[in-house]
Amino acid sequence: MSGMDFFGHQDRARATSKRLIVLFVLAVFGIIVALYVITRATLLVTDHRGSDLFDPPLFAIVALVTLGIIGAAMLVKTMQLRSGGGAVAQQLGGTPIGPDPRDPQERMLRNLVEEMAIASGVPVPEIYVLQGEAGINAFAAGWSPADAAIAVTRGCLDTLDRDELQGVIAHEFSHVFHGDMRLNIRLMGVLFGLVCIATIGRVIVRASPRSSGNKKDGAGAIILFGIGLLVIGYLGVFFARIIQAALSRQREFLADASAVQYTRNPRGIGMALAKIGGLSSTIADPHVEEASHMLFADGLKRFAGGVLATHPPLDQRIDRILPGFTQRLANAGSMAAAVAATPLPPGAAGIGGGAAGTAVVGGPTPRSKDSGVRSRDLVQAIGDPQPRDVDAARALLSQLPMDLAAAAHDASRAPALVLALLLDREPARREAQLRLLPGEPATLVPEIRLDFQAIARVDRTLRLPLFELAIPALRQLDATGRRELRERARTLAMADGALSPFEFALLRSLERHIRLADELPRRPSGRPEALVDHGPAATIVLSALAHAGADGDAQKAQRAFERGHRELSLRGGGSLLPASVCSGTALEHAVDALAEVSPLGLRNLVGACAEAAGADGVLHPDEADLLRALAALWDCPVPLVGAAPVAG
Repeated sequence: MSGMDFFGHQDRARATSKRLIVLFVLAVFGIIVALYVITRATLLVTDHRGSDLFDPPLFAIVALVTLGIIGAAMLVKTMQLRSGGGAVAQQLGGTPIGPDPRDPQERMLRNLVEEMAIASGVPVPEIYVLQGEAGINAFAAGWSPADAAIAVTRGCLDTLDRDELQGVIAHEFSHVFHGDMRLNIRLMGVLFGLVCIATIGRVIVRASPRSSGNKKDGAGAIILFGIGLLVIGYLGVFFARIIQAALSRQREFLADASAVQYTRNPRGIGMALAKIGGLSSTIADPHVEEASHMLFADGLKRFAGGVLATHPPLDQRIDRILPGFTQRLANAGSMAAAVAATPLPPGAAGIGGGAAGTAVVGGPTPRSKDSGVRSRDLVQAIGDPQPRDVDAARALLSQLPMDLAAAAHDASRAPALVLALLLDREPARREAQLRLLPGEPATLVPEIRLDFQAIARVDRTLRLPLFELAIPALRQLDATGRRELRERARTLAMADGALSPFEFALLRSLERHIRLADELPRRPSGRPEALVDHGPAATIVLSALAHAGADGDAQKAQRAFERGHRELSLRGGGSLLPASVCSGTALEHAVDALAEVSPLGLRNLVGACAEAAGADGVLHPDEADLLRALAALWDCPVPLVGAAPVAG
């Protein structure tokens, strides 16, 4: 496993995107030159005029037309995928799995995805099953964790047991954390642009006999031109596959190692890979070629050896997570037998072993009173869930009352549950909130009151995870239902004229993940900005965190702000802002501005936020909610245990 942290991986993913651009430009230039050659040759055959090999005006026309075709193809593909990972899954024939599936294997899949999502601090992604695919495969797709989708083949569910499937899911979550999904979805657009020339050539060759007429020379030239396009187009396909292979292989090794780290169970993912070796990972859908780089294992049968393979050989992948596997493979009857015979590395749990020491969700985790919340520990925990986090998520889900869990998984009940989370504990204020609800909520109010009674009996730390659990059900609402829910949630939260940290966390998460019809997922800009250019926004965020745990104590808030601000190298000294100035709209704008900061700048920012929140040695529930929400809005997922309230 690489020593690089979450932010280092994000920065590397951006660097890889630049490398992708360079490779793409070189490939396009090669295609332009080849197209010019075939176009010039065709013109010489048909009009027999001119003998110069290089014709600048013609080269310019060929270049512009080629760039236009490739650019248009890329734009079309990107527009098709603009709504996020679900579009990729549907393109490959995926069927969405609802919040409460009846199929036992699909329920196991949902449980595993929910555990990993809650443990790691990302919203529960959309889940798809490629029902007609018997091969063992899976993928994660999306622009960010907010619009991610996890998909597995039916063969994955029919063939793998729980530990093996957990290894596959953990592997895919690694791609979510490390910025691979965004690169993969961009790569799909690039590949589609490069292969479109071959498609055009194929169309010309097929259509040319019908348009030949009596112009035999012209018809022959057209056929020749079409064949040339086809050949050059497959040159583009070759370039595309080389780019695909070059950018994906090492990321698969990293994702395998991450899956072992998340689950502490190398034999789980090792056996899944071994079963692929004994069966198959191929996917029959015709779109698999352009998406093969994002799959758990290669979805195509390759005829060019390892040159165009998007994934490392299975035996190499298994040997990296189970050292000594290749030595035993020679004498074993199958890959699965070799995996079973290979001793586990020190500290591994093995299949069914689980992780040692289940964390107590919401319970106090002692830390040094002098150190408070160690920002270095929290930063290193981001995007790096441990087995204790997965155990904590499993324990959290088991602690939820059955009625609340059922409501979170039911699209007809989830809106009332979310609104109940925003109600005040004081009866008079609660009734005043309900009277402000817009629309005609007469039938909804009794449900909200009933859910509130159940929520009032659960631990405070379970409320935000309960909302996160309800996100898949809320995504099933129609456009009107989404709009009404968001309006009603903001009305309840703003009933007293201010947003508490929990209200801010829930509202922003709701508005980000339950999008309206005209809203698209937020996509980071191509050029990340420097943190030093966002001093005022960082000051607002640090001030909000300082006030969240100060309980009105001005000196305590000042100390917290100063501790956080010392972690940043910003222009100007900065000073603590009044609570009224750093909440509501001002905080929302500041958070949005800071979302454009570079990964390494975000590392410093999140560390400073942790210092401000834990300056007194105690991470209060409000501080924990706000800290986890801020990190999530910046696509920096904080594991469940890492954001749990801490007692000094």
